[in-house]
Amino acid sequence: MAIRKIFIENDKYQEQIKELFKELTTPEVYENWGDTFDIECLDGKNVVIMYHGEEKIKKFKKECKKTLVSCVISVMGGGKKVKFSKKKGYNALSPKTKKNIRTVKFFALGMIFVCIAAAVIIILFNYIGNRNFRETFYSTSSLKVDSRIRIIQLSDLHSTSYGKNNSKLLKRVEELKPDIIICTGDLVDYKSGDTTGYTSEDIEYAVNFGEGLAKIAPSYYVYGNNEVEAIYQFPLNEDILDSKLGFKEGTRDENTLREMEDVFEDRVEETGLKILKNEKDTIKVKNMTVDIYGVLTSNPSSFWSYSGQSFNSYIEENPDNIKITAVHEPFIFEEFQSEFWGDLMLCGHTHGGVVRVPVLGPLYTHEGILFPEKRGYFAYGRHDVAGKPLIVSGGMENKIILRVNNQPELVVVDINKF
Repeated sequence: MAIRKIFIENDKYQEQIKELFKELTTPEVYENWGDTFDIECLDGKNVVIMYHGEEKIKKFKKECKKTLVSCVISVMGGGKKVKFSKKKGYNALSPKTKKNIRTVKFFALGMIFVCIAAAVIIILFNYIGNRNFRETFYSTSSLKVDSRIRIIQLSDLHSTSYGKNNSKLLKRVEELKPDIIICTGDLVDYKSGDTTGYTSEDIEYAVNFGEGLAKIAPSYYVYGNNEVEAIYQFPLNEDILDSKLGFKEGTRDENTLREMEDVFEDRVEETGLKILKNEKDTIKVKNMTVDIYGVLTSNPSSFWSYSGQSFNSYIEENPDNIKITAVHEPFIFEEFQSEFWGDLMLCGHTHGGVVRVPVLGPLYTHEGILFPEKRGYFAYGRHDVAGKPLIVSGGMENKIILRVNNQPELVVVDINKF
């Protein structure tokens, strides 16, 4: 109990002595020495002033001894024997250094708050801007065309609506007067792990949208990874397809996958929106013939094994026809070298990198690749593949708050003669 009492008294005396020291000395002296000493009352008569500053104790005693002794006597009473001692093993910072550290801390905290505020403002600004879509126009040339052919590409809506039943989007598509409309996948969102496929609401969304598109121009739709997960319930890579369909090398039948039951396809195609599954469709645009090939097995492992015959036929037959290749992901163009993929290739999936960093470009892809374009991947915009343009759409989903500097995008591609 006696030791505890001494500790309590030390705290009380120290506070009073330091307050009095502050009053009796100059502000400069107090700033230099006020936090460099402690008072230790060993017993009723002996008081030790423990110095723990960085300067030598001689300098401390020279500037503070007289005033401190007066303070001790005033607070603790006369008859006290006051000694000065340097506290060993104590590496205290000077008050000035402490003040500087506090300043740095406040500055750092201030900068953190500024950065957080700036991030919130940027995200809110982009969130509001993403309620609408922008239009990106591309122009390419081909000696196969006699007059301009306009293609509108819609990708990665993920059940997004611009106006009731996408009325705003459909109106703008109609105003742009396309000759062909191509949806490159993930039209309808899908919750991973749901084994029920698409709900009636999802199907109605696709049906309403398909009806609107088909009234404007010949319209096509290739499945993305969301449709594949919902409809097939398994990835379309070669090993799994072989296992599910009972095939092996040399026995595969490309038609089997197309002939599998697909209620979603049946409902959507009733609207006039044609779904392409490793197959082509040929149409007349003005006086020109256009072949459109839609890739279903976009996984590089299954692309050639489950679409090789139909794709080669599309490429090799009627070479004077204009060839447009549509696929959801850009993987096959990254994986394989080919002499000819088509006169125009369209894909999506990347969402433009979600966050687009000035100078550095798209930030990441679904596959976890950071700054993909710096590493040779196709993440956004126009690229050259086998001497022909590949357009990677930034997509039209606007529900994710982290879509920064990357407004949803409606793509317009004009094929001109020159």
